[in-house]
Parts: sequence; C-alpha cells; structure tokens
Amino acid sequence: MISRWNYLAITTVMLVVFFLFQFTNVALESWDGYEENSYYQDRDELLGESSAYKFESGESEIGAATENPRERVVYIGAVTGNIEDVVRTWTTYTKRSMASYESLEAYEKAEQKSKASSPEMLILNAEDMDWNQKELCGSLEACVDAGIDLVFCNLPEVSVIKDNARLRKLLGIEQVKEESAKLEGVYLKEGFLLGGEAVYRAEDEEENEKRQDMELTFPYYILGKNAETYMRGITKELLKEEEDYPAVIWRNSFNKAHVFAVNGGYMEDVTGIGLLTAMASRMNDYELYPVVNAQNMVIVNYPGFASENNSEIKARYGQTMSRLLRDVAWPSIVAVYRQNTLGLSCMLTPQYDYEDDSFPNQTELKYYMRRIREQGAEAGLSGSSISDMELRRKLIEDQRFMGKELPDYRFSSFYAGSLEEKDVEAALNEEILEPVRTVVTDYHGENDLISYQTEDITRQSTLSDGTEHTYREDFRMRSVQTALGYSSVRMDMGRVAYPEGEEDTLEKVLSEFGGNIQYYWQNFKGFSGTTVSECDDRIRNFLALDYTDSRKDNVIHLESNAGNPVWFVLRTQNERITHVDGGSWKQLEDGAWLIEAENSDVKIELE
Repeated sequence: MISRWNYLAITTVMLVVFFLFQFTNVALESWDGYEENSYYQDRDELLGESSAYKFESGESEIGAATENPRERVVYIGAVTGNIEDVVRTWTTYTKRSMASYESLEAYEKAEQKSKASSPEMLILNAEDMDWNQKELCGSLEACVDAGIDLVFCNLPEVSVIKDNARLRKLLGIEQVKEESAKLEGVYLKEGFLLGGEAVYRAEDEEENEKRQDMELTFPYYILGKNAETYMRGITKELLKEEEDYPAVIWRNSFNKAHVFAVNGGYMEDVTGIGLLTAMASRMNDYELYPVVNAQNMVIVNYPGFASENNSEIKARYGQTMSRLLRDVAWPSIVAVYRQNTLGLSCMLTPQYDYEDDSFPNQTELKYYMRRIREQGAEAGLSGSSISDMELRRKLIEDQRFMGKELPDYRFSSFYAGSLEEKDVEAALNEEILEPVRTVVTDYHGENDLISYQTEDITRQSTLSDGTEHTYREDFRMRSVQTALGYSSVRMDMGRVAYPEGEEDTLEKVLSEFGGNIQYYWQNFKGFSGTTVSECDDRIRNFLALDYTDSRKDNVIHLESNAGNPVWFVLRTQNERITHVDGGSWKQLEDGAWLIEAENSDVKIELE
C-alpha cells in the first residue's frame, strides 16, 4: 500500500514531468522559426549574371596568361541548330573557348591567319559536311596527325561510309554489316558516364511499353581492334565476342589523337554535354572540371491548405483531401526523402482552385510549415492552378492569404513549370514573388539547364517527372550528372488532388516515384542533396567560376577565383588520389573523385 507521502512524491514528479513536456512543446512551437524562411537571402548580397564567367581571350581571367592557356574547341557545322547549341553550352560550363565554322575549309583558312594554338578538339556535325569533297578526309587525317582529337556528333549516310575507305579507317569501322538493324536494347559500359553500367532492355512487354524510348534502329557497324566501344546495341542473338555487337558510341585510337563517334541522335539535346565530358575524360591522362554538386527532389503543388474536390476524393479514399494529403501523403513523402540523399523542396499552393467554395486553412498552413522546417526542407511557391484563373489573380490571392497568416515569410523560390517566358517575367513582378532568387522550370529540351532568368534571379530545370522515368530520361540524367553533378526530379501532387485517371491515385504516384528514386539514383549518392535555394547558391558560384589546372609529375595544381567552396570532378586513368592540399575529396566511383576546393590554390597528389 502506498503511503500518503509516497503518493504526494509520485504526484509531484508526474506534474513536474508533465509541465516539462508541455514547456518543451511550447518552446519548440515558439522557437522553430517556421514563420520565416531560413533560405531567404537578399539578392543584392548574391552573385548576379554580370559576375558569370565569360571567355574573352586566350588569357585566364584569374590572372595573367598562364602556362596552361584556355583549352580551345572548334565546331564544324551549321552555326545555328541543336548540336552547335549543345557544344556552346558545354564549353561555357567547362570554361573552354569555342569557335564555330560552317565548313572545315573555312576553319582551315581562319587558322592560317590566326596566331592561336591548335584546338584540343574538333567537333563535327557530319550531317552538315560535304563528303563529296576529295580533300575532306585528308584534312581530317592531318588534324589527327597533329594531335587534335575528333568528335563525330553523328555519322554520314551509310552509303558514304560504305564507299569511302579512308573515312571507315578514320572511324575505325571494319565492316558495315547492315544498313539498318532493329535492336532489342542498348548497353552502356561502366566507366564512361558516371553511375556505372546500364542495360536499357525491357524484360517484358509491360516494361517495354513503360520505359523503352531509346533509339533501337540504326546502321550496324563492326569495329576494328583499335576501337573501344562505350555503348552498343543488344541483339536477339547472343554473340560470342563483344566487338561483334553493333556499335553506338566508340573511340578509335591513333598514335597522337583519338576519333570519337556517335551512331544516332544522342548529341542533339542536353545529353550531349555529358557525352562530351565523358569523351574529354578519355582523351588525356586526367580530366578536371567544375560541377554544381546539387541533387534536388521537388514536390510540386504540395502542400495545399484548402480541402477541395472532396466529393471525388471521398469516393476514392473515404476521407477529405486535407486528411489524405496530411495523414497519408506527407509521411510517405518524408519516407522517400529519408531513404535517399536528395534534398527536399515543396512548392506549395495555398489553394488549387480559387474559383470553388473552399478556402485555405490557417491550421493546415501552420502544420505543414512546421513539418517542412523539421525536415530541413524548403517551402517555395507554385505558379500552377487547376482553374482558368489568370496567374496574376492567383498570386494576389496567394499573397492575401500568406500575408495575413505568415506576414514575415518570404519565398525565395518559385515553381514556374511550363509557363511561357512572358508569364514568368510578369509573375516575378508580383508582390509575393519580389524576394524570389531562383525559378524552377520543367525541362523541354533546352541545353542551358542552369542559367540566369534575370540579372539577379537564376533558373534551374527539373530534368524529369520521377513517376515516369524512361530509359532515355535515365540516360539523359546520367549524362547531366557526369557533366554537372546536378539532378532535379519532380513529383506533381496536383495529379492526386485532381486525378484524371487511375494512374493518378496516391498509391501509384508515390509508389512509382519512390521506387524510381531508390533504383535509378542510387549510384549518385556521392553528390550533395540540396534544396532549390541551396542549389541556387551553388549555381551562382559555378557560373562565376574561372580556373586553370596543370600537372607536374604526380601533382595536379588547381587555381581558381573561388570565393566560396566550389566543386570539381577529377577523372583519371588507373591513378588514385592520395592527398589534397587546400580542399577535400571523396571517391564517387572507380577513377572518379569529387573535389571540394576550399582555397583558391589546390594541390592534388596522385599515385
């Protein structure tokens, strides 16, 4: 039996514990800071477009002329078009200089008058070249003899290759087996792009329908012994030797230089910047180049704070939209987030449809802003709307609600999705978007995935919808990871709030998204997860960066204008890092390291 004194003591302890817990909860609510955006920063304090590196001459902008002058690339082909734009974007990102010529003859005439050193690389759009010119192959052979690497972004017609023995020798083609072959899939060899090997062949009809969108019909070339294949086709027949499979991307080696070839249209979009980076990594003993180092997971049109479309949502799930998105969707999104290394950004929409009878709820707003803050995630604003209300009116309504409930919160990111350029510009003038520092858009084939929207606002593209990840999208993602160390994948929760079909159920959307992230992004965990505003900082530093590198014996010397930490990828041939002075490093995979340059002068020791 408990005495009165013991009972009093137990009661006192319980009351103390109760009040301690209550005090903790009150303190957390008072101190969690959800009323303000921790990612907000005055744009006047950030690097602007005028700070972005622009190549002006053969001298480095970090100082006087260096022993290692700016590497030069020459493009031959139509000076307007997708491939030329890909090459120009790549040289901008890698801080190379570039010149474009309509023909090889025009390039040779310009070189005779120029005092510049020979280019490191000649990039050819074979479809724009006149292969009837007798001296064309001879001129290309002379470039190779002079130590200039050649890149064929595409190949001439099969008939041209069949009839031209010198061209076949240059490309390393031993035999034209078929003029047009239908393949089962494509195999990407490990060590070319970052992320390891990949087999783009469907196991069944359902997977084929869902994911297979690679080019599977092209000329069937058998290569010679001096060629190394990086990507090849997969046929129905199991062949004994790997060299007997149809070549898609390869390198033919000569004494002083290499010739790279792409059999297909893989250089015509942003995939090309990763392929050029991978090729450059195979030209020399080492390749050191800057990257953004940012991995973003963007949840679009979520959270919402109004319980809308309840009749359909209740018919499907037996509960209101608010409860579905809060009690089921949010824990699932957090689970996906915690199972990978991508950073989380939620592009909220106070109300999907301002023309219905529902209104945003203050309680829902506070709940989500606290939960987002707890996860270290970012809350941006979405410009999407279910109704036909013009964007300006929607943003005014968003401002009315947010200004009343969270007057001190300033959005630093805006999801523009597929809005037209003029609409984005108009939106950025609205009061609620005045503090925005970065705009997030959907990818629609543009090559400058990261750039400036205005002088002081950046633009970053989400590469894909993570619920519908196809083989071609995976190949593109690997290429961009290789070139930029950058990835941005989105999931649109507006599909769940206003479903159009059975594929838009919450279970299917979250299952597809979580499964794809877990499987396709698993080999890129060496890069950093960021919110879109954290990514904005890195984009600005990346675009402003200027650097030079040189090697003496086993030491690579890297100099840059880095005022903030910037990142580089180092790729080597059968060497590894033993020490980095002026920065830090970690291995991404065999032959590839991520270098964080903490000082403007970095020394990397190899063995």
